[in-house]
Amino acid sequence: MPSCIICHTEIDKSVEKSYECPMNHPAHESCLSEWILHSSNCPLCSKKYDSYIIGRCKAYLAKKEEQEEGTLEERLLKQKTSKIEKIAKKILFHKRVSAAEDLIDAQEYEGALDLLFDLESAGLFKEKLQYLLFLKGKTFFLKGRYDMAIGHLFKLVKEEYDFPEAFLYLGKAYEKLGLTEKAKWAFERAK
Repeated sequence: MPSCIICHTEIDKSVEKSYECPMNHPAHESCLSEWILHSSNCPLCSKKYDSYIIGRCKAYLAKKEEQEEGTLEERLLKQKTSKIEKIAKKILFHKRVSAAEDLIDAQEYEGALDLLFDLESAGLFKEKLQYLLFLKGKTFFLKGRYDMAIGHLFKLVKEEYDFPEAFLYLGKAYEKLGLTEKAKWAFERAK
């Protein structure tokens, strides 16, 4: 197999087109197209390439440039779409959290918990998950499920130690279960 005079690798004619100068020096179409940007003469013998070959190489470059522009536009469109999706997720999250808070205020704890557990499975940022843990702990406390409240709130304060409201509800839950030492510990951290 002949070797390309530009990149010095073998030319496999079944994979890529190649062209030759008037002195029969072969080059890959892609290599020659890049070369023709700088010179229309053979890099080895300096003989001018046929105008047909120059035209083919320029067409190859134009097609390649068009494909690259299309790829760039496609990437930009994907980035914009991704940003829009993130914004939409945030809006949906805030609306659903607001709906859960409304259900908590209306003492519809089961509905609030269902909504909160659905939100948790949506794959959210750490800060959002922490707020959901707080809301679940608070809801379980208000529902009278102090053991469940402690489970969620303690998990939260292990991750985010500076969450006074969580410590407050944690202390109240310990107090309801008669665990005064633990309640005292939680209330001290709620300040």
